[in-house]
Amino acid sequence: MTTVLLFLAVLSFLIAIHEAGHLVSAKLAGVWVHEYSIGFGPSLISKKIKETTYSLKPIPFGGYVRMAGEDVGEDADQDEKVPEDRKFYSQTPWTKMLISVSGPAMNVIAAVLVMIIAVGLTGTPRVSIYGLMENSPSEGKLMPGDQIVSIEGERIDSINEIDTVIPNDSSQNLRVVVSRAGEEKEFTVTPKYYEEQGKYMLGVQLGTAMTNEVTEVEDDSLLGKSGLKPGDRIVEINGRPVTDGASIVNAFDGLKEGEPVSVTVDRDGETLNISAEPENPEELFAGIFLDTLRNPVGPGAAITRGVNQIKTIVVLTYQGIRMIIKGQIGAGEAVTGPVGIANLLGQSARRGIYSLFFMISLISLNLGIINMVPFPALDGSRIGYATYELIRGKPIPPEKEGLINSIGFFILIGLMIFITYRDIIRFFT
Repeated sequence: MTTVLLFLAVLSFLIAIHEAGHLVSAKLAGVWVHEYSIGFGPSLISKKIKETTYSLKPIPFGGYVRMAGEDVGEDADQDEKVPEDRKFYSQTPWTKMLISVSGPAMNVIAAVLVMIIAVGLTGTPRVSIYGLMENSPSEGKLMPGDQIVSIEGERIDSINEIDTVIPNDSSQNLRVVVSRAGEEKEFTVTPKYYEEQGKYMLGVQLGTAMTNEVTEVEDDSLLGKSGLKPGDRIVEINGRPVTDGASIVNAFDGLKEGEPVSVTVDRDGETLNISAEPENPEELFAGIFLDTLRNPVGPGAAITRGVNQIKTIVVLTYQGIRMIIKGQIGAGEAVTGPVGIANLLGQSARRGIYSLFFMISLISLNLGIINMVPFPALDGSRIGYATYELIRGKPIPPEKEGLINSIGFFILIGLMIFITYRDIIRFFT
């Protein structure tokens, strides 16, 4: 129930700011707005302020700003009292584009702000060394469990930043500062060129620094079924002491296929042993999440890190779309609907405030990107219509535009129903 309420709250918030973008830009352009609605169906709450009715409706999967000059059906009679120059249809192509792009733009702005707030509240994840690569230049210097603090005086707040610090054209000695058992140590490492990766590297396997405290256990995970619970601190694996995420991962990696495992945990001061028999070592750690170690940041750094995180998400989204187009991954695997999004939000909330805010930012950003697609009934199609008008010198007749949008709307509804059905099947299987 909590997950459902969280999903509805987040969805309503993102729809509200999206439609607010259209509303504000339309009013600034002098366009008459009949209604600003969050949701579809009969009004639950409505209030008219001047010419605009503000409504909240029961079907939460969308919203709209209804402007004069849009409708050609039975609602078009409301436009009779509206001056011609205040109708959407009478605006210049550039004004139509501005009003259309304002909704997606608000979602992008919201995504950036939410990410900045997330980074400001929680800081940035520390980078930990999980292992050494073959013939590593860091052999005898850096070791698993070390947290990278800086390279050549440049503070490291994410794994991606390491590539920007290491020169990619020639090797040179680099000063690497790490935190080991709470104490900072400095080493000089000469990066080595790795043919497979095509770049100079320190020869270390990196990951997010984590403690040994469990924050989430998925119900269907092997250790979850065996009794592991959130709040447990993993202290030993098969008698091998572990103190952080790196040592836990390395202990799991050292297990043999089919080998029984004994996990010792500290639960509220009580030592408990949890036994499991995984078919393979990878199965043991699946569905287990550990607490992340983070570096606090100031306002300026929060803005920089938040914006950089959004850039990374945009790049990954673009790469994902390319992989779908090329057939490298199936669209059914990559696309999720309301049920899947609600499930992801619930999981993110259980993992902490950063994960929740990250997911909200991701959803908002994708909502903005998807709405820019030039498909009928989406904002991108209106930008396309305005572009057509700009090139041809005359707009598409409202009747034809309305028909095209109606067809697109019903296709989108059908697609949403299909994706939701797939999500439900996936959820129960």
